[in-house]
Amino acid sequence: MRKYVSRFVSVSLCICAISILVYAVCINSSYCADLVNSTLSHGIRYILALAGAWLPFSLFEVLIILSPVLLIAAFVIAFRREGMVKKVRFLMTLIAIISIIFTSYIYTLGIGYRTSSLSEKTGIEAKNDLSATELLYTANRVQEELNAIAENLTLTDGETRMSYSVDELSEKLVAAYDVMLREYPILTNYTSRVKPVHFSTVMSDLGITGIYSFFTGEANVNVEYPDYCLVFTSAHEMAHQRGVSRENEANFVAFLVTISSDDEYIRYCGYLNMYEYLVYAIYSLDPELYYSVNSQLHATARADILASAKVYNEHKDSILGRINEKLNDAYLKANGTEGIVTYNYVVRLAVGYYKDN
Repeated sequence: MRKYVSRFVSVSLCICAISILVYAVCINSSYCADLVNSTLSHGIRYILALAGAWLPFSLFEVLIILSPVLLIAAFVIAFRREGMVKKVRFLMTLIAIISIIFTSYIYTLGIGYRTSSLSEKTGIEAKNDLSATELLYTANRVQEELNAIAENLTLTDGETRMSYSVDELSEKLVAAYDVMLREYPILTNYTSRVKPVHFSTVMSDLGITGIYSFFTGEANVNVEYPDYCLVFTSAHEMAHQRGVSRENEANFVAFLVTISSDDEYIRYCGYLNMYEYLVYAIYSLDPELYYSVNSQLHATARADILASAKVYNEHKDSILGRINEKLNDAYLKANGTEGIVTYNYVVRLAVGYYKDN
């Protein structure tokens, strides 16, 4: 057996097996999940993010592009190897690499889905059944802040623009995380870098504005959408990067972070994104109330929303988007959530936040 299985393969498979056992325990114990997520998982995420920060491009994007070529090359090499022993050893090495990737997923994302809720960690109540009155009150509070900032902004080609690079945005968001964590010490912050995706059009076809790559530790963002989406998405993916796996919770952390920033435009982005979630929820309950609220929105913010809708409409009929939506929904349900609908559950936390403040 030893001639077929190298030490690297043996160690990789053993670590993966142990990790699966740890994951099984965490599925049944949020206490254990919290413990692992804040210690071992944090260390792995930190190392990956630190390693990725040195690269000025998205390693995740490069690997995705090269993956078909690498897979074909791997099987060609395996087929050409002489002797059954060499073929089996090569195959076992591929299995070991897959086990390493799966182990990375368990610690960087998987366990995060099994931790205690953000409500428990922050003390902010998240109500399941929200009335139109509660949503209206929260939307009005957010709109008030949003309109006040929008007064100071100008439009360029029909949308607002941030006055700094994506790398500078990363620095500002890391600083904003520090500020937010003084009030809500729910995770450990560290320096990391947001990675703009070169082929963002493909992401738009897939219906993706951002993605956390668990095996490279990178927060990747779609730069085809307006800047106000880019800023909020960056904060969202950085939340995943720091151990917040559930989508509604990553959205809410992104909101808390952006409104904690000393940069006015970043605060604007936080309020505008939350406003969209709130009025969408209002529309589902009372369309007339939605139009009443939205009529009070500042023209600058309305222009940004239209700019975002334009990009969305250009890609909404993509077959890739429909396929990805079903896959993402299945993935989220497999991790113990209710699927893609959970993105919108951020309003439950927002209502609780403004009720307490």
